[in-house]
Amino acid sequence: MTRYDSLILGGRYFDGTGGPSSIAHIAIRDGRVERVFNSEPDLSLADRVIDAEGCWVMPGFLDTHTHYDAELIVSPSLSESVRHGVTTVLIGSCSLSMVCSDAEDASDIFTRVETVPREKVLPILQQHKSWRTPSGWLSFIRQQPLGPNVISFLGHSDLRVGVMGLNRATDRKVTPTSEEMGRMEQLLAEALQLGFLGLSTMCLKWDKVDGDREWSKSLPSTYARWREVSRLNRLLRRYGRVHQARPMLPIRSRSPSICGRPWAGFANR
Repeated sequence: MTRYDSLILGGRYFDGTGGPSSIAHIAIRDGRVERVFNSEPDLSLADRVIDAEGCWVMPGFLDTHTHYDAELIVSPSLSESVRHGVTTVLIGSCSLSMVCSDAEDASDIFTRVETVPREKVLPILQQHKSWRTPSGWLSFIRQQPLGPNVISFLGHSDLRVGVMGLNRATDRKVTPTSEEMGRMEQLLAEALQLGFLGLSTMCLKWDKVDGDREWSKSLPSTYARWREVSRLNRLLRRYGRVHQARPMLPIRSRSPSICGRPWAGFANR
């Protein structure tokens, strides 16, 4: 007879479809629900039996918008999320990731936006961040004792700063050179080949840069012209991936950037 890794007995089972819950017994094999019993199963079929009477049994939650990018480096268990039933987290949202830029730049585009102390985040990155490519970041993450599964966008602000530097990436008069644009495309393609979910962009200009170099400038992705985003979107379409964005509010602007007008922000537009 079929054997199971675990049997979860007598919990109130929510199957994730939106249907009504029920008291049931759940058989798990290879990390997946193999069978749901309404009658008492044979306990000898399982290597482990868990009494779930009085508990809720449900699929793991997916937290699809976090900014755990720095926390993941020093506390990869993300124990508070796991304790609340989260089994998958998505990082790299809102143009912010910690993949391509150096330690100080990654800190300065992150800390003020996320209201976390620069004096806490910057030393963490200076101590641990030795990578500046998607493959380097992935190698680091694979060595960590992760709690939940981790999915990541590549952040557009992180990508621009990593290629152009913080000063040029936040100068409205500057557009990427052909070499810089090619490097951005190269890094994004590398990320997509490695399994990144896609690219994230931010257009809201009230999110500001930290530190004493480019203090209070808007995030680097807000300075991108549509030509730049359009070229990156071609890669996203080629790989069938996602462009996550927060559009600018529909206000008039003299800026030639993409953020001066409302836009959908999806690669398949």
